[in-house]
Amino acid sequence: MQADRLIVHATLVTMDPQRRILSDHGIAIRDGRIAAILPTQALLEQYSAPHVLDASGTIAYPGFINTHNHLFQMLLKNLGKDLGLIRWLDECIIAHYRNITPENIYWAALVGCAEQLHSGVTTCVDYQYAHGRPGLSDAVIKAFQDIGIRGVLARGHANTEDYPDPCKPPHVEAMEDFFDDVRRLHSQYRSDPRIDVAIAPGIVWSLSEDGFRRCADLARELDTLLTIHTLETEEDNAFCLERHGVSTIEFYEKTGVLDTKLLTVHCALIQPHEVETLARHGVSVSYNAISNMLMGYQTLPVCQLLEHGIPVGLATDGAASNDSQNMLEVLKISALWQKAFYRDPTVLPAMRLLEMATIDGARSIHREKDLGSLEVGKRADLFLYDPMNCTTVPSFDPVTSIIYNASPAGVRTTLVEGEVVLEDGRLTRIEEARSVFRLQEEAALLQEKGGLKP
Repeated sequence: MQADRLIVHATLVTMDPQRRILSDHGIAIRDGRIAAILPTQALLEQYSAPHVLDASGTIAYPGFINTHNHLFQMLLKNLGKDLGLIRWLDECIIAHYRNITPENIYWAALVGCAEQLHSGVTTCVDYQYAHGRPGLSDAVIKAFQDIGIRGVLARGHANTEDYPDPCKPPHVEAMEDFFDDVRRLHSQYRSDPRIDVAIAPGIVWSLSEDGFRRCADLARELDTLLTIHTLETEEDNAFCLERHGVSTIEFYEKTGVLDTKLLTVHCALIQPHEVETLARHGVSVSYNAISNMLMGYQTLPVCQLLEHGIPVGLATDGAASNDSQNMLEVLKISALWQKAFYRDPTVLPAMRLLEMATIDGARSIHREKDLGSLEVGKRADLFLYDPMNCTTVPSFDPVTSIIYNASPAGVRTTLVEGEVVLEDGRLTRIEEARSVFRLQEEAALLQEKGGLKP
């Protein structure tokens, strides 16, 4: 039988329902999907392909799914460290809205995606909420397409009408503009197999009650993901109680938001009865350990969420609140913070963390039927890790080593939709050094416009 590509002589960490780990196995890829998984010799006897990748000595993992990001923040990395959320947002993010252009956000997204591909990410959910002028979402999607990553553009909206003049962007987006652009993006990119469009109202005070109802209606109409920052700080509930007379979760239930394909982000202040509400409505949660720690938040009770069957995915969050797009770093710290929180080293064992980064990440964005594991029929999104490097060796357990010892130095090859987008540690579609240099230039210009002197 003919395939487009064969991967042979690998150890496969499949993350299939049996969580099988298969030695000296191969994968046949055809039309962007996994056509067969067999012992290498059997695969070579049954399949031929123009491209055969000898993966001897490497471990194949399903590609990681980064469930929450803000790629435009690559332009603002390292600003406002040691500040609380609201002051950081005001001084280091909102102050630059008005000056962000499609050109500089393109380079930010491109380099952010490059860092993710180097750390095993094959799917990125980008929460694109900075809309100071038209065309910014398209620039992010162009970066997705140019580098080859699988991208979910979560089209956000922030009410900038009341921003003070120094921060008010040149284009103040009305709520109707937001809904119109969601429809345009969904229609324009629906034929691209690697691009999805989601709806992402920024936070509970970003829209009116009617606006949230319309978001929920549109998400159901388009059958698309809806994602929103939720209970990140005490301000969420304080605002909701004052404005609407109910808590944040009650407000989302009242407006129908909970009855969509909803991915809530952070949930640091979630209460036990609210966990039950999320579970009842089939809501997912994105766990952003590193950015939450940098902002001084308390952590969300991951074990309680998992006990209620709530899908929990992992995320880097934005580069200005995390300062890194390294997903391997996220895996380790996500485990450590929960062990410290529960004061129990046995919680969230390595396999559970790997599930959250792969198959549960796919569940959290409602893509578990074609992403998140190495199984026949699923999209061929995976990476090959070489454990023979100073951070990982000696390696005897491919699950614990990828959680606690791995670094991007070991990620040799990354495939998305069956295409090699990272080969022997080098990106195949873009010139990485040129892209990094351009981002440095774009970030310096942006910060100077904002009154900073890099």
